[in-house]
Amino acid sequence: MSLVRRTIERYVKLTDAEWAVVAPHWQPRDFPRGAFITRTGEVEPWFSIVEQGVQRLFVEHDGSEVCVGFAYDGSWSGVYDSFVTRTPSRFAVQAVTDSRLWSIRREALYGLYDTVPAMDRWGRLILEELLIGRATREIEQLTLDAEARYRNLIRRSPHLLQLVAQKDIASYLRMTPETFSRLRARVR
Repeated sequence: MSLVRRTIERYVKLTDAEWAVVAPHWQPRDFPRGAFITRTGEVEPWFSIVEQGVQRLFVEHDGSEVCVGFAYDGSWSGVYDSFVTRTPSRFAVQAVTDSRLWSIRREALYGLYDTVPAMDRWGRLILEELLIGRATREIEQLTLDAEARYRNLIRRSPHLLQLVAQKDIASYLRMTPETFSRLRARVR
């Protein structure tokens, strides 16, 4: 539970009285490797913080799974657009490793937005962070070559190379597994 408070307080400070209101709404959820956290077509009811493990976010396209992102220790996990809009998810979230998430239901979080002003601000700041991250990723995918995308990944998240299947990282970087393997052998 301390992870939740530390993570929230990276953005906003909570008094002990505010934390006493916020804390009961968060709950741990455990998933074994390979388990689906959210399936395509389900409405995402949870906003989660990863305590441990790695999850992949992917979409099925032309008979293949296209990886669009990863979540790992200390980051957010879930299908945020489905969570916000209450529409069926276009993505799936699957545990790549055994995972523990601390999660809050949408109704509880939106209730906290109304009752704890710091949480309303936190929600806005998280949305800003997610939008900036998405924009950065889109620009990188459109403007950087395969090697530059690979170098960015090993600079930002080198631990993924030991935890995630090469085919999933290659998919995330929008390259073939063969190109990824050549880059991994050549670039250190």
